[in-house]
Amino acid sequence: MKYYRVIKEKYDYLNKNTTVMNELLTPRERNTKFRYLGNDCFEEVEVSKKNTYINFGVRFEKGTNHNGIRKENICT
Repeated sequence: MKYYRVIKEKYDYLNKNTTVMNELLTPRERNTKFRYLGNDCFEEVEVSKKNTYINFGVRFEKGTNHNGIRKENICT
């Protein structure tokens, strides 16, 4: 499925929405919530619906977190 991945965190002053790093947005979400933010904040990606998860109300690709760090690279 086509998503827009956030590559820059920004605040949309007109809609009062904030982007989260590596958040995945559907084209509809991108055009309604963040229509006033430029395309330099997003990259278009193809990710399977089964390869996503939702954490604190934000959709991410499995294997990454909001900081963009792959889970296997995190030291515990």
